[in-house]
Amino acid sequence: MKRFYLALKREKLQKSIYPLEGSVSIGRNPENDITLVDYNVSRTHARVSFQKGSWIIEDLGSANGIIFAGELVVSKTLTLGDSFQIGEYILTFLEEGVSDNTEQLSATMQVFSSLINYQSPFIDPNRTNPGFMRLQGALLSTPIFRSLGKQELRGLEDIANLHLFSAGQLVFQEGDPGRSVYIVLDGRVQVFTKDHQGKEFPLATLESNQFFGEMALLSGKPRSSSVATAKESLLAEFSYKNMQRIMMRYPQIKEVLVQYFREREEDSKKKRAEANIQERRKEPRFKERLLVSFGVWPLESLPEEMINHTYKASSADISISGMMLVAMGPAMEAFHAGCRLQLEIHLPSRFGRVETQGLVRHVIREGNTVKLSVDFVDTPAEDKKKLQKFLYGQTQTIE
Repeated sequence: MKRFYLALKREKLQKSIYPLEGSVSIGRNPENDITLVDYNVSRTHARVSFQKGSWIIEDLGSANGIIFAGELVVSKTLTLGDSFQIGEYILTFLEEGVSDNTEQLSATMQVFSSLINYQSPFIDPNRTNPGFMRLQGALLSTPIFRSLGKQELRGLEDIANLHLFSAGQLVFQEGDPGRSVYIVLDGRVQVFTKDHQGKEFPLATLESNQFFGEMALLSGKPRSSSVATAKESLLAEFSYKNMQRIMMRYPQIKEVLVQYFREREEDSKKKRAEANIQERRKEPRFKERLLVSFGVWPLESLPEEMINHTYKASSADISISGMMLVAMGPAMEAFHAGCRLQLEIHLPSRFGRVETQGLVRHVIREGNTVKLSVDFVDTPAEDKKKLQKFLYGQTQTIE
Protein backbone atom coordinates (compact mmCIF):
# COMPACT_ATOMS: atom_id res chain seq x y z
CA MET A 1 0.00 0.00 0.00
CA LYS A 2 1.03 3.63 -0.43
CA ARG A 3 1.42 6.13 2.40
CA PHE A 4 1.83 9.87 2.00
CA TYR A 5 3.84 12.51 3.87
CA LEU A 6 4.90 16.13 3.97
CA ALA A 7 8.58 16.64 4.78
CA LEU A 8 10.03 19.87 6.17
CA LYS A 9 13.66 20.94 6.43
CA ARG A 10 14.76 24.05 8.31
CA GLU A 11 18.44 24.45 7.44
CA LYS A 12 20.47 22.18 9.74
CA LEU A 13 18.37 22.88 12.82
CA GLN A 14 15.20 20.88 12.38
CA LYS A 15 13.90 18.18 10.08
CA SER A 16 10.31 17.02 10.32
CA ILE A 17 7.92 14.61 8.65
CA TYR A 18 4.12 14.67 8.87
CA PRO A 19 2.01 11.64 7.86
CA LEU A 20 -0.98 12.67 5.76
CA GLU A 21 -4.29 11.26 6.99
CA GLY A 22 -7.57 12.81 5.89
CA SER A 23 -7.42 16.62 5.88
CA VAL A 24 -4.33 18.35 7.30
CA SER A 25 -4.41 22.05 8.20
CA ILE A 26 -1.31 24.27 8.05
CA GLY A 27 -0.90 27.67 9.72
CA ARG A 28 0.48 29.77 12.55
CA ASN A 29 -2.31 28.94 14.99
CA PRO A 30 -1.11 26.19 17.37
CA GLU A 31 -4.34 24.26 16.85
CA ASN A 32 -3.38 23.42 13.25
CA ASP A 33 -2.12 19.94 12.38
CA ILE A 34 1.12 21.53 11.16
CA THR A 35 2.11 24.73 12.98
CA LEU A 36 4.60 27.05 11.27
CA VAL A 37 5.95 29.80 13.54
CA ASP A 38 6.41 32.72 11.14
CA TYR A 39 4.25 35.86 10.95
CA ASN A 40 4.32 35.61 7.13
CA VAL A 41 2.16 32.52 7.70
CA SER A 42 -1.53 33.21 8.36
CA ARG A 43 -3.31 31.73 11.36
CA THR A 44 -5.07 29.20 9.14
CA HIS A 45 -3.07 29.32 5.94
CA ALA A 46 -3.61 26.18 3.87
CA ARG A 47 -5.07 22.69 3.80
CA VAL A 48 -3.82 19.44 2.27
CA SER A 49 -6.59 16.93 1.60
CA PHE A 50 -7.33 13.83 -0.46
CA GLN A 51 -9.92 14.58 -3.16
CA LYS A 52 -11.04 12.41 -6.08
CA GLY A 53 -8.00 10.17 -5.89
CA SER A 54 -5.35 12.91 -5.47
CA TRP A 55 -3.74 14.97 -2.73
CA ILE A 56 -4.40 18.69 -3.16
CA ILE A 57 -2.91 21.77 -1.45
CA GLU A 58 -5.39 24.66 -1.11
CA ASP A 59 -4.96 28.24 0.06
CA LEU A 60 -7.49 29.19 2.75
CA GLY A 61 -7.50 32.92 2.09
CA SER A 62 -4.01 33.57 3.50
CA ALA A 63 -2.30 36.95 3.28
CA ASN A 64 0.88 35.76 1.52
CA GLY A 65 -0.32 32.68 -0.34
CA ILE A 66 1.34 29.43 -1.38
CA ILE A 67 4.36 29.58 -3.68
CA PHE A 68 4.67 26.66 -6.08
CA ALA A 69 7.48 26.65 -8.67
CA GLY A 70 7.99 30.39 -8.10
CA GLU A 71 4.33 31.31 -8.60
CA LEU A 72 1.39 31.91 -6.26
CA VAL A 73 -1.26 29.20 -6.45
CA VAL A 74 -4.73 28.92 -4.94
CA SER A 75 -5.03 25.15 -5.43
CA LYS A 76 -2.62 22.54 -6.77
CA THR A 77 -2.64 18.76 -7.21
CA LEU A 78 0.49 17.29 -5.64
CA THR A 79 2.70 14.68 -7.26
CA LEU A 80 5.70 12.81 -5.89
CA GLY A 81 8.55 15.18 -5.01
CA ASP A 82 6.57 18.42 -5.39
CA SER A 83 7.71 21.23 -3.08
CA PHE A 84 5.82 24.35 -2.08
CA GLN A 85 6.62 27.32 0.12
CA ILE A 86 4.55 28.81 2.93
CA GLY A 87 6.23 31.77 4.60
CA GLU A 88 9.88 30.82 5.10
CA TYR A 89 9.14 27.09 5.18
CA ILE A 90 9.50 24.65 2.28
CA LEU A 91 7.50 21.43 2.41
CA THR A 92 7.88 18.45 0.08
CA PHE A 93 5.21 15.89 -0.82
CA LEU A 94 6.34 12.27 -0.54
CA GLU A 95 4.76 8.90 -1.09
CA GLU A 96 6.13 5.52 -0.16
CA GLY A 97 5.05 1.94 -0.80
CA VAL A 98 5.17 -0.10 2.42
CA SER A 99 4.03 -3.52 3.54
CA ASP A 100 0.55 -3.76 5.04
CA ASN A 101 2.19 -5.46 8.04
CA THR A 102 4.52 -2.55 8.80
CA GLU A 103 3.60 -0.40 11.76
CA GLN A 104 2.63 3.12 10.59
CA LEU A 105 5.13 4.86 12.83
CA SER A 106 7.88 2.50 11.73
CA ALA A 107 6.99 3.24 8.11
CA THR A 108 7.18 6.96 8.85
CA MET A 109 10.57 6.46 10.48
CA GLN A 110 11.81 4.45 7.51
CA VAL A 111 10.90 7.23 5.09
CA PHE A 112 12.28 9.89 7.43
CA SER A 113 15.61 8.12 7.89
CA SER A 114 16.03 7.70 4.15
CA LEU A 115 15.10 11.31 3.43
CA ILE A 116 17.54 12.94 5.86
CA ASN A 117 20.20 10.21 6.04
CA TYR A 118 19.52 9.67 9.74
CA GLN A 119 20.72 6.47 11.40
CA SER A 120 17.75 5.71 13.61
CA PRO A 121 18.30 3.39 16.58
CA PHE A 122 14.90 1.90 15.75
CA ILE A 123 15.72 0.62 12.27
CA ASP A 124 17.83 -2.26 11.05
CA PRO A 125 20.83 -0.54 9.39
CA ASN A 126 20.76 -3.17 6.60
CA ARG A 127 17.06 -2.42 5.98
CA THR A 128 16.39 -6.18 5.65
CA ASN A 129 14.35 -6.88 8.78
CA PRO A 130 11.14 -4.84 9.28
CA GLY A 131 10.55 -6.79 12.49
CA PHE A 132 13.58 -4.99 13.94
CA MET A 133 11.55 -1.79 14.15
CA ARG A 134 10.59 -1.15 17.76
CA LEU A 135 8.90 2.23 17.66
CA GLN A 136 5.66 0.75 18.89
CA GLY A 137 7.50 -0.61 21.90
CA ALA A 138 9.03 2.82 22.52
CA LEU A 139 5.57 4.40 22.68
CA LEU A 140 4.27 1.64 24.92
CA SER A 141 7.10 2.45 27.34
CA THR A 142 5.92 6.06 27.62
CA PRO A 143 3.78 6.64 30.75
CA ILE A 144 0.86 8.20 28.88
CA PHE A 145 0.44 5.21 26.53
CA ARG A 146 1.46 2.42 28.89
CA SER A 147 -2.16 1.42 29.56
CA LEU A 148 -2.86 0.72 25.87
CA GLY A 149 -2.54 -2.57 24.06
CA LYS A 150 -0.69 -2.97 20.78
CA GLN A 151 -3.89 -2.95 18.76
CA GLU A 152 -5.06 0.28 20.41
CA LEU A 153 -1.69 1.86 19.80
CA ARG A 154 -1.76 1.16 16.07
CA GLY A 155 -4.40 3.84 15.59
CA LEU A 156 -2.17 6.42 17.29
CA GLU A 157 0.79 5.70 15.03
CA ASP A 158 -1.02 7.18 12.05
CA ILE A 159 -1.05 10.65 13.63
CA ALA A 160 2.47 10.99 15.07
CA ASN A 161 4.69 13.67 13.52
CA LEU A 162 8.44 13.11 13.77
CA HIS A 163 11.06 15.82 14.35
CA LEU A 164 14.84 15.55 14.42
CA PHE A 165 16.53 18.47 16.22
CA SER A 166 20.24 19.18 16.31
CA ALA A 167 21.89 19.55 19.72
CA GLY A 168 21.21 22.87 21.45
CA GLN A 169 18.07 23.74 19.49
CA LEU A 170 14.86 25.14 20.99
CA VAL A 171 11.80 22.94 20.63
CA PHE A 172 9.70 25.76 22.05
CA GLN A 173 10.22 28.79 24.28
CA GLU A 174 8.51 29.85 27.50
CA GLY A 175 5.51 32.00 26.63
CA ASP A 176 5.07 30.51 23.16
CA PRO A 177 1.60 29.47 22.00
CA GLY A 178 1.25 25.74 21.41
CA ARG A 179 -0.65 22.80 22.88
CA SER A 180 0.86 19.68 21.32
CA VAL A 181 2.57 16.93 23.33
CA TYR A 182 6.06 15.60 22.55
CA ILE A 183 7.63 12.22 23.32
CA VAL A 184 11.41 11.78 23.38
CA LEU A 185 12.08 8.71 21.23
CA ASP A 186 15.84 9.15 21.25
CA GLY A 187 18.15 11.79 22.74
CA ARG A 188 17.78 14.15 25.68
CA VAL A 189 16.10 17.53 26.29
CA GLN A 190 16.48 20.19 28.98
CA VAL A 191 13.49 21.99 30.49
CA PHE A 192 14.42 25.46 31.77
CA THR A 193 13.26 28.97 32.55
CA LYS A 194 15.09 32.31 32.66
CA ASP A 195 15.33 34.96 35.34
CA HIS A 196 14.73 38.65 34.56
CA GLN A 197 18.40 39.01 33.57
CA GLY A 198 18.08 36.30 30.95
CA LYS A 199 20.09 33.69 32.88
CA GLU A 200 18.92 30.13 32.30
CA PHE A 201 17.73 28.09 35.28
CA PRO A 202 17.25 24.30 34.77
CA LEU A 203 13.98 22.70 35.81
CA ALA A 204 14.27 19.12 34.50
CA THR A 205 16.10 16.76 32.14
CA LEU A 206 14.04 14.32 30.04
CA GLU A 207 15.37 11.32 28.15
CA SER A 208 13.99 8.48 25.98
CA ASN A 209 10.37 7.43 26.61
CA GLN A 210 9.58 10.60 28.57
CA PHE A 211 7.15 13.28 27.42
CA PHE A 212 6.50 17.02 27.77
CA GLY A 213 3.97 19.66 26.74
CA GLU A 214 1.05 18.47 28.89
CA MET A 215 0.85 21.72 30.89
CA ALA A 216 -0.11 23.84 27.89
CA LEU A 217 -2.33 21.06 26.54
CA LEU A 218 -4.45 20.87 29.70
CA SER A 219 -4.36 24.49 30.86
CA GLY A 220 -4.77 26.22 27.50
CA LYS A 221 -2.08 28.69 28.60
CA PRO A 222 1.21 29.49 26.82
CA ARG A 223 4.20 27.20 27.30
CA SER A 224 5.17 27.43 30.97
CA SER A 225 8.88 26.80 30.34
CA SER A 226 11.40 26.42 27.52
CA VAL A 227 12.62 23.09 26.13
CA ALA A 228 15.86 22.63 24.17
CA THR A 229 17.76 19.58 23.00
CA ALA A 230 20.85 18.63 25.00
CA LYS A 231 21.98 16.36 22.14
CA GLU A 232 20.63 15.38 18.75
CA SER A 233 17.10 14.24 19.54
CA LEU A 234 14.27 12.46 17.78
CA LEU A 235 10.82 13.54 18.98
CA ALA A 236 7.32 12.31 18.22
CA GLU A 237 4.67 15.03 18.34
CA PHE A 238 0.92 14.60 18.83
CA SER A 239 -1.03 17.71 17.85
CA TYR A 240 -3.61 19.38 20.09
CA LYS A 241 -6.51 18.17 17.95
CA ASN A 242 -5.27 14.60 18.01
CA MET A 243 -4.61 14.68 21.75
CA GLN A 244 -8.19 15.83 22.29
CA ARG A 245 -9.44 12.81 20.35
CA ILE A 246 -7.09 10.46 22.22
CA MET A 247 -8.23 11.72 25.63
CA MET A 248 -11.89 11.40 24.61
CA ARG A 249 -11.39 7.81 23.49
CA TYR A 250 -9.05 6.76 26.32
CA PRO A 251 -9.95 8.67 29.53
CA GLN A 252 -7.16 6.90 31.42
CA ILE A 253 -4.63 8.79 29.31
CA LYS A 254 -6.05 12.11 30.47
CA GLU A 255 -5.82 10.90 34.07
CA VAL A 256 -2.10 10.20 33.62
CA LEU A 257 -1.56 13.59 32.01
CA VAL A 258 -3.39 15.37 34.84
CA GLN A 259 -1.27 13.53 37.41
CA TYR A 260 1.97 14.57 35.72
CA PHE A 261 0.65 18.11 35.23
CA ARG A 262 0.05 18.53 38.96
CA GLU A 263 3.36 16.99 40.00
CA ARG A 264 5.40 19.00 37.50
CA GLU A 265 3.58 22.25 38.21
CA GLU A 266 4.28 21.86 41.93
CA ASP A 267 7.93 20.97 41.30
CA SER A 268 8.36 23.95 38.95
CA LYS A 269 6.81 26.39 41.44
CA LYS A 270 9.08 25.10 44.20
CA LYS A 271 12.24 25.44 42.09
CA ARG A 272 11.28 28.91 40.85
CA ALA A 273 10.57 30.07 44.41
CA GLU A 274 13.93 28.73 45.63
CA ALA A 275 15.66 30.65 42.83
CA ASN A 276 13.49 33.74 43.39
CA ILE A 277 12.25 33.65 39.79
CA GLN A 278 8.93 35.39 39.26
CA GLU A 279 6.31 33.82 37.03
CA ARG A 280 6.04 35.52 33.67
CA ARG A 281 3.00 37.05 32.05
CA LYS A 282 0.32 34.54 31.03
CA GLU A 283 -0.43 35.69 27.50
CA PRO A 284 1.10 33.89 24.51
CA ARG A 285 4.33 35.51 23.40
CA PHE A 286 5.14 35.59 19.69
CA LYS A 287 8.70 35.77 18.44
CA GLU A 288 8.06 38.56 15.95
CA ARG A 289 10.87 40.90 14.88
CA LEU A 290 9.22 44.29 14.41
CA LEU A 291 10.56 47.83 14.11
CA VAL A 292 9.70 49.95 17.15
CA SER A 293 10.17 53.72 17.50
CA PHE A 294 10.04 55.04 21.04
CA GLY A 295 10.70 58.07 23.15
CA VAL A 296 10.81 58.88 26.85
CA TRP A 297 7.68 60.08 28.65
CA PRO A 298 8.16 63.87 29.11
CA LEU A 299 7.79 63.74 32.89
CA GLU A 300 10.64 61.27 33.35
CA SER A 301 13.67 62.54 35.33
CA LEU A 302 16.17 61.83 32.55
CA PRO A 303 18.54 64.15 30.65
CA GLU A 304 16.70 66.54 28.33
CA GLU A 305 18.52 65.24 25.25
CA MET A 306 17.06 61.77 25.96
CA ILE A 307 13.52 63.08 26.38
CA ASN A 308 13.69 64.96 23.05
CA HIS A 309 15.15 62.00 21.14
CA THR A 310 13.36 59.25 19.16
CA TYR A 311 14.99 55.84 19.48
CA LYS A 312 14.82 52.86 17.14
CA ALA A 313 14.74 49.26 18.30
CA SER A 314 13.45 45.86 17.25
CA SER A 315 11.25 43.46 19.15
CA ALA A 316 12.56 40.06 20.21
CA ASP A 317 9.05 38.96 21.17
CA ILE A 318 5.63 40.51 21.72
CA SER A 319 2.37 39.66 23.48
CA ILE A 320 -0.90 41.50 23.98
CA SER A 321 0.45 42.96 27.25
CA GLY A 322 4.09 43.72 26.51
CA MET A 323 7.26 43.13 24.51
CA MET A 324 11.01 42.71 24.69
CA LEU A 325 12.90 45.51 22.92
CA VAL A 326 16.46 45.05 21.65
CA ALA A 327 18.59 48.14 20.95
CA MET A 328 22.25 49.12 20.75
CA GLY A 329 24.22 52.21 21.72
CA PRO A 330 25.61 53.87 24.84
CA ALA A 331 22.50 56.08 25.25
CA MET A 332 20.46 52.99 26.09
CA GLU A 333 22.47 52.55 29.29
CA ALA A 334 20.50 55.39 30.91
CA PHE A 335 17.19 53.54 30.79
CA HIS A 336 16.11 51.94 34.05
CA ALA A 337 13.29 49.83 35.51
CA GLY A 338 10.19 51.97 36.06
CA CYS A 339 10.95 54.31 33.15
CA ARG A 340 7.84 55.22 31.10
CA LEU A 341 8.05 55.17 27.28
CA GLN A 342 5.95 56.29 24.34
CA LEU A 343 5.94 53.46 21.76
CA GLU A 344 5.11 53.23 18.08
CA ILE A 345 5.09 49.61 16.91
CA HIS A 346 5.38 49.05 13.16
CA LEU A 347 3.25 46.00 12.33
CA PRO A 348 3.22 44.55 8.78
CA SER A 349 1.64 47.05 6.40
CA ARG A 350 -1.78 45.38 6.26
CA PHE A 351 -2.15 45.89 10.04
CA GLY A 352 -0.74 49.42 10.39
CA ARG A 353 0.98 50.94 13.41
CA VAL A 354 0.17 50.64 17.09
CA GLU A 355 0.75 53.52 19.50
CA THR A 356 0.86 52.88 23.22
CA GLN A 357 2.76 53.68 26.38
CA GLY A 358 5.11 51.23 28.06
CA LEU A 359 6.61 50.73 31.50
CA VAL A 360 10.10 49.24 31.65
CA ARG A 361 10.07 46.19 33.95
CA HIS A 362 13.66 44.98 33.53
CA VAL A 363 16.83 46.15 31.79
CA ILE A 364 19.21 43.44 30.55
CA ARG A 365 22.67 44.49 29.35
CA GLU A 366 24.61 42.15 27.05
CA GLY A 367 27.76 43.87 25.75
CA ASN A 368 26.70 46.70 23.42
CA THR A 369 23.12 45.41 23.34
CA VAL A 370 20.44 46.43 25.81
CA LYS A 371 17.15 44.56 26.21
CA LEU A 372 14.16 46.33 27.71
CA SER A 373 11.30 44.22 29.05
CA VAL A 374 8.27 46.52 28.64
CA ASP A 375 4.68 46.24 29.86
CA PHE A 376 2.04 48.09 27.79
CA VAL A 377 -0.08 50.63 29.66
CA ASP A 378 -3.01 52.81 28.53
CA THR A 379 -3.22 51.29 25.04
CA PRO A 380 -6.06 52.97 23.07
CA ALA A 381 -8.89 50.56 22.20
CA GLU A 382 -8.37 50.79 18.41
CA ASP A 383 -4.65 50.13 18.73
CA LYS A 384 -5.30 47.15 20.99
CA LYS A 385 -7.66 45.74 18.36
CA LYS A 386 -4.92 46.07 15.71
CA LEU A 387 -2.46 44.24 17.92
CA GLN A 388 -4.98 41.51 18.75
CA LYS A 389 -5.76 41.01 15.07
CA PHE A 390 -2.04 40.73 14.27
CA LEU A 391 -1.30 38.29 17.11
CA TYR A 392 -4.46 36.18 17.17
CA GLY A 393 -6.11 36.69 13.81
CA GLN A 394 -9.22 38.23 15.42
CA THR A 395 -10.23 41.18 17.59
CA GLN A 396 -12.38 39.88 20.44
CA THR A 397 -11.15 40.51 23.97
CA ILE A 398 -8.41 38.14 25.03
CA GLU A 399 -8.65 37.12 28.66
